[in-house]
Amino acid sequence: MRRLVALGASEPTDDTVEVVGRRIPGTIQQVFDPRRNSLAFLRMVFAMMVLIDHSFPLGGFNGGSDPMWGWTKGQESLGGLAVGGFFVVSGYLVTKSFFDSDTAVRYTWKRVLRIFPGFWVCLLVTVVVFAPLAYLYQYGHLNGYLNGSPESPLNYLRNNALLNIGQYNIDGLLSSTPYQHSGYPQAFDGSLWTLIYEFKCYIVVALVGTLGLMWRARFTIVVMSLSLWAVQLKLVTDPTFLKGWAVLGDPNLMRLAFIFSVGMVFYLYRDKIPLSDVLAAVAVVVFIGGMRTGLYAGVGQVAWAYLVLWLAVRLPLHRFDRYGDYSYGLYIYSFPVQQLLALYGVYRWGYVPYVTMAAAISLVCAVASWFAIEKPCLRLKRLRLGEVPTSQGAAELSGWRRVWNPRWGAGSSPSESDVELVP
Repeated sequence: MRRLVALGASEPTDDTVEVVGRRIPGTIQQVFDPRRNSLAFLRMVFAMMVLIDHSFPLGGFNGGSDPMWGWTKGQESLGGLAVGGFFVVSGYLVTKSFFDSDTAVRYTWKRVLRIFPGFWVCLLVTVVVFAPLAYLYQYGHLNGYLNGSPESPLNYLRNNALLNIGQYNIDGLLSSTPYQHSGYPQAFDGSLWTLIYEFKCYIVVALVGTLGLMWRARFTIVVMSLSLWAVQLKLVTDPTFLKGWAVLGDPNLMRLAFIFSVGMVFYLYRDKIPLSDVLAAVAVVVFIGGMRTGLYAGVGQVAWAYLVLWLAVRLPLHRFDRYGDYSYGLYIYSFPVQQLLALYGVYRWGYVPYVTMAAAISLVCAVASWFAIEKPCLRLKRLRLGEVPTSQGAAELSGWRRVWNPRWGAGSSPSESDVELVP
């Protein structure tokens, strides 16, 4: 509801406030409705952006390169922009999920349920359906499929089971597809590499939340984000800056952890950060300017993160997932579908038919994944794990209990909804 107040009057708490015809920007907390937003639509858009981006190297179009690489002077691709959007949304929603969870164990359980079942079944489908189809097409039979190569199907399952992709191809297949000219090793599902980074970010949320930093000293998350930003800028000028620094030496981790941390900051300071049309317009200018001038890593990423939240509020596409949340399935299945279509020569029909057919088949796989795997597994999140029985009220809980039950931390906002998506 909109309220009109005179200048100088106490500020109301309604989502939209107007002062004598002049619109006042509300904070994220005031204008972002957890139950009425367009995040589900945006996630589907991001998944489609990844599919469109991958179509260029997988189908051999435009020299195998997404045109956005040239437009941004080699800074970002359409798929990379989509992955950044996924990580912003995850940073915001997963931080909220930690506050909404009774215990850190329960939070971790929900994160495992959201990412692993669909991922494991995708690996299995690749081994049982996609790879045999490719093997049959390439050799005309299935003799030797299971144990004819060090890159065997069983090794594919074993080497990739914990999200860290240690084997991308199976039995040396797909060698005749346009992707062989991309400069990257052959892969049945090249989209899966981001999932380990997503889960590492989940672990960081659990650690800093368990230490109480997100409600006792939330400024430390800002410091963490700024540190990641500084490291990222250094890596732009000196890619060998962190070489040999184990986990910290991974530039992909630094880049994705930074954009995830921006989402965390947006949630933790949602009562302070304004979300307005004017600032969104400024963000558009900064985003485009960063893309065109080589400053995307410096300022463009933050502008993009702000625009993602602004679009979630301003777009009138609420409850886009009321029939199902298919973005995760679309993301993990589109790459192998596109590979098979390329193997069968569908790319020769042209870019539009190739993308259209890939999107249609991938969406069928995504719908099946949601109803058969993801949705049933998400029901298990209601299992009560890691709780400490107590008859005391929340105000009398011990310090240990408060750390492991962040719901009673400052600024928490319990919600029945917990369907955050990974990229």
